[in-house]
Parts: sequence; C-alpha cells; structure tokens
Amino acid sequence: MKKQLVAVALGGALVIGGGAYAYNSYAAESETPAQIPVETKAEAIDASTVQAPTETPEETGVDIKGLINISDVPAEDIHIPNLAQGASLRIATLEKHSLKPLNTTALKGEDGLVIRQSYRGSDGTEIMVTQAESQMDEQATIDYVKKTYHMEKVELTKINNHTVAYVDGQERRVVHLITKGHFYTVSSFNSTLDELMEIAKKIQE
Repeated sequence: MKKQLVAVALGGALVIGGGAYAYNSYAAESETPAQIPVETKAEAIDASTVQAPTETPEETGVDIKGLINISDVPAEDIHIPNLAQGASLRIATLEKHSLKPLNTTALKGEDGLVIRQSYRGSDGTEIMVTQAESQMDEQATIDYVKKTYHMEKVELTKINNHTVAYVDGQERRVVHLITKGHFYTVSSFNSTLDELMEIAKKIQE
C-alpha cells in the first residue's frame, strides 16, 4: 500500500507545480476564514537534521523517475516549515496534536522540485505539507484548482499577501498557497481548516 501511495503521489506530471499532485493524493480516497495576518518566517525543514524517515529510490522499491534523497536538497530551497516536535516552531496545531514526522519525499524532474512532508499526531491526526514549483500564473492556477475540485466548493482568501485557494469539505480539508514561484498544499482528512491555515501562515519564501 505504501508503494502505491508513493507512486500515486509522485509518479504523475505536475501540471501546475503541485495541483495534479495534490488532487491525485486525495481523489483516490474520496470523491470563510478572515484575512490572515503576516507571520514571522518559521524554521524550515532542515535536510541535515530532519527526524523523518526519508524515502529514497532504494527504500520505496518503486522506480519513480526523479525521486531523490531530501538530504541532497539545499536548505535554502526548502520552504516547508518544520512541524516536528522539538523544532523551534511553536504553533497551536503542533501543541494540540503532538505532530511527529512520518516521512519526507523529494522529487526533482522537468517540472522542478517537489517536496512532501507528512505528519501524524498522537491522536491520529494526519497532515501533509507539499511544496512544488509553479508552472502557471496565479489566475491559471486558481482556475485549475477550481476545475480539479469540481465536486467541492473552492474559496479564496489571502495569507501573507499571497492568494490561497481552499476546500473545506466533509471528506477533506485542503489549503493551496499560491506564490510567484511556488505552489504549496497543506491537507488533511481529520484536521480542521483553521489548523491547516495556521500551518500555511508559516510558509514564507
């Protein structure tokens, strides 16, 4: 099952730098926040000290083109905040669920670098944070997100002066943060939208 999830998550073309990835990760499982203030930049995942098991081509047993070890990614290219217990980052979501990393996966191909970090809390909460390089402009990305989630309502807001497209569905909550250079996704089946927004606030370039 793990191999199948890895293949689904990272095997396809990332049409908008993460949009297809985010959709495929959750489509297989199931079919208005106020203006959010700017936060100070959070500590990003440190590739040299990350505690998460790191998926490599050898460990997954799946031949996925472009799969690399996270330790090979320069620290300045990793913008995902480190939510692991013990990191300097302190947010309510971390405190509430005692999030611990499950794994970190990095993929580098013709669509650029994609990093996926998944966490599980002591209460069973699971959250995934993804960073990908943008392949479309902002409006095209928004249009694609709305088309992708055609069975659910997509709302828009702002975080740190960047557009956010989010879904607060019954089966899943998904927050897409759109910046000039990247497309970020914070998603969960059993966390709240407010908690995902709280994490997204910590993503800065």
